[in-house]
Amino acid sequence: MKKNYYKKSINYERLLITTVRRRYIDLAIGMMSFYFVIVISIKVFPFQVKLPNVNNKKIDKLAKPRTPVKTYTVAEGDDLWHIAEKFYGSGFNAYDISVANKINSLLPIEVGQKLVIPKVARRQPTVGEISAISTQVTYTEGKYIVQPGDSLSSISQKVYGDLFAWPKILQANNLPNADIIEVGMILTIPR
Repeated sequence: MKKNYYKKSINYERLLITTVRRRYIDLAIGMMSFYFVIVISIKVFPFQVKLPNVNNKKIDKLAKPRTPVKTYTVAEGDDLWHIAEKFYGSGFNAYDISVANKINSLLPIEVGQKLVIPKVARRQPTVGEISAISTQVTYTEGKYIVQPGDSLSSISQKVYGDLFAWPKILQANNLPNADIIEVGMILTIPR
């Protein structure tokens, strides 16, 4: 005789409630275990968050309004050297202006362009003995010794702060071509 397994009725409602209870209990036990592991690990391996040491003087400095920034609108015929001479009395500050404005020295400045004039000290030319044996860039009284890797444009950037002022140096030294300079050559730098 065959047994009939299908005659027994299954109470699905009770089965569902039992399953849910077991799962919730497992979830609750898992969350409590995780919590205890975290708490114990923090106590065993303490970590500290280092906060910056800020005193009231620093906060006051931050709260004060900043001084207004000087700006200059480029006029026709301007270059960084002449703008620096206007504001600082020294063209050697052209470098400071180019850095403050993130100007690429390979590109000319444009008429109408607004430039920030940084608050920096006046730069003086580097003065020293001119010697053909020197390995450092030496410049004095309008003379410059050509160093390895120099070109007229790089020299004009160093002495004028303007990459495109090299024709002045070319004309002052009666050079037929900008590629004719050699290491150790003493060039006249016109002002």
